[in-house]
Amino acid sequence: MFEKGTRLIMTKGYKGERGVIVDKTDSPYGFYIVKLDNGIQLAAGPTSFEVVKTSSSETS
Repeated sequence: MFEKGTRLIMTKGYKGERGVIVDKTDSPYGFYIVKLDNGIQLAAGPTSFEVVKTSSSETS
C-alpha cells in the first residue's frame, strides 16, 4: 500500500506522465486516486504506475 503524497510516473494509459497519490479507494483491488502534474485526476491500480524515488533534499 502506498501513502498519500507518494510521487509516481505512469506506465500505462498516461505513460510518462508524473503525478501524486491523493487518496486510496475502497476498492478491494487496490486502486488509488492519482492527480497528474497536467491536472488530470484518475483512478489507477498499482500496476499502472511506478513510484518515483525522492532525494533527501526533496523530502526536507
